[in-house]
Amino acid sequence: MDILMSKKEILRRLNTLRIKPEGIQQRKYGVSVKYFTNDEQIPSKRVDYDIVVDLQIEGHKGFLVLNKENILYDQHPSDSMSEILSDAISRSFYPIKTHINEKGISSNEIINHDEIKERWIQERSKILEKYSGASLTDFFLTVDKKLDNKANLEKNLQHDWFWNLFFHPKFIDYGETRKAEIPLYLSVIPYKPPLKFNGTQTIHKIPTNYHSFQIDFQSDEQTAVEYFIPKNGLAQHYFMSLKVIFDVDLYHHFPMHIRLILKFTLKTGTGIKFS
Repeated sequence: MDILMSKKEILRRLNTLRIKPEGIQQRKYGVSVKYFTNDEQIPSKRVDYDIVVDLQIEGHKGFLVLNKENILYDQHPSDSMSEILSDAISRSFYPIKTHINEKGISSNEIINHDEIKERWIQERSKILEKYSGASLTDFFLTVDKKLDNKANLEKNLQHDWFWNLFFHPKFIDYGETRKAEIPLYLSVIPYKPPLKFNGTQTIHKIPTNYHSFQIDFQSDEQTAVEYFIPKNGLAQHYFMSLKVIFDVDLYHHFPMHIRLILKFTLKTGTGIKFS
């Protein structure tokens, strides 16, 4: 027999969601960032990697350990010097341990900062066994300085797409319409603070066939930032919009899948899409 709930009860449940940590196991997310030019079907550039997430409860406090693995550049392991150095930094920076509350929001504090600094010393030594040079020495001095500054590292977490999306507020009050106005911050420009996308977030009341409930974010269309405007383009002709689909586990209320489409459009309607 089907169990029917009143609209009031459905809305109450949707507006009081919290993470349910009991029994949740380590999860791995495959992350793929693809850049498309015009209407091409094959990405002009892509970066793929895995994020392994482990939720831990210690003394009634939530901790999240995130590790970054299996990084591929245009579907191949690192081979250029820049990619090798990038991998070394990633292996030093991850795993990251941070706080997380019952609504899935992080404190952005790096709890294991000393471990990161120790891992970097080891990675730097490995590279120096094979490579040397003045430019490499300068690079190491820069990384030493950056990794030693805990506050700046925590600030730089906001420059990561996965971090922006994974910790974006999803368990909010959607009211009677199951919709809410909320900004989403996404670091779409490399090494720059996240851009603010104002929009509407909707929670669906019917679960999916793969045991999740869906939350959609759709931004308003806004003028594109200068970074994405062609050299000879007119700023007033270019716009951007963002759509994000969150699939959240039906049983533990923990992210399962996240899909993002960032669209840039000319005033004429033609454009390019990154997803």
